[in-house]
Amino acid sequence: MGSYDSALHDYDVWLADHPTVTDDIRRVLSDELNDAGISYDQVSVRIKDRRSFLTKLRNPAFPEYRDFASAHDVIGIRVTVFTTSGIPLLVGVMRNLFAVEDVVDKAEKARAEGSFGYASRHVIARVDHRRLPGLGNHTDLDGRLVEIQLRTVLQHAWAEFEHDIRYKNPDEDLPVEVHRAFTLAAGLIELADGQFDEIQRIVSSAVNAPEDAELTATTLPGVLTMILGSAYPTSKADYYGFAVDMLAAHGITTIGELGALCSPENLARLMDAMDYGYAPGQVRLVDDLLLLTYGRDHIRRTVHIGDNPGSRPGRLGNRWQRLTGADRR
Repeated sequence: MGSYDSALHDYDVWLADHPTVTDDIRRVLSDELNDAGISYDQVSVRIKDRRSFLTKLRNPAFPEYRDFASAHDVIGIRVTVFTTSGIPLLVGVMRNLFAVEDVVDKAEKARAEGSFGYASRHVIARVDHRRLPGLGNHTDLDGRLVEIQLRTVLQHAWAEFEHDIRYKNPDEDLPVEVHRAFTLAAGLIELADGQFDEIQRIVSSAVNAPEDAELTATTLPGVLTMILGSAYPTSKADYYGFAVDMLAAHGITTIGELGALCSPENLARLMDAMDYGYAPGQVRLVDDLLLLTYGRDHIRRTVHIGDNPGSRPGRLGNRWQRLTGADRR
């Protein structure tokens, strides 16, 4: 059997043995990102189609792409966010969830060349079951190479449309006006992403309220930024309702009471105990500070809160073990 035939055989066998792998990876990654409190748009997972796999195998521009085992993008994961400031945060989370081998910033490469075009952060990594225990049904994925693309929503729209046009029309068949229009669109998207970042910065810092003001889901992101600074990223907007409910379960309903919970001493203890490996989102931070302060009572009072109550007891239990283990050191 030739090398290409052998690679295709391995591809076909693996695909037949993993009919649910895309849904399973998407579910586990979404759970992990939600647990980290990171704001994101969506997670998608796809398997590289057979023809594209064979084409890349035959392409001399990819000498490292030799067989099924070395094909780093058979499993493709994409996470989209709303602002470019969220992308470096996601890189940190991916380093915590995978054994990362390489990170390529396509946008930075374009800027270095003085051009506009495809913008995405590509992370090449290996699956590590110790970091993703939720993939227990796919133990043979351990060590498997995956490609993770991190983009803003606008960058994703540009890339998908551009790929669709070029896939159907080879470059030599496209009028020069099309290439120019794609370049102009890429430049406008970079400007728009920059404005989204600025809007996020302004909104997050525009809070000036007395200590006895009541906390709401609307004001909580800005209040936390005021108390904590910009070190911890904002979480998904709808998660702040959960955070207000968690705080209220312990009688914390005002800015002053939240400030006491987020004291420098509590933060230092938490950072030492959890050793996150990334900057946790604001809602995750609040959840863990409550767990640090109230212990198992926090689990009992809030185990039902959130949109994943089925997995919350186990996650809180694991975090509690980390906190109590740190206290015994």
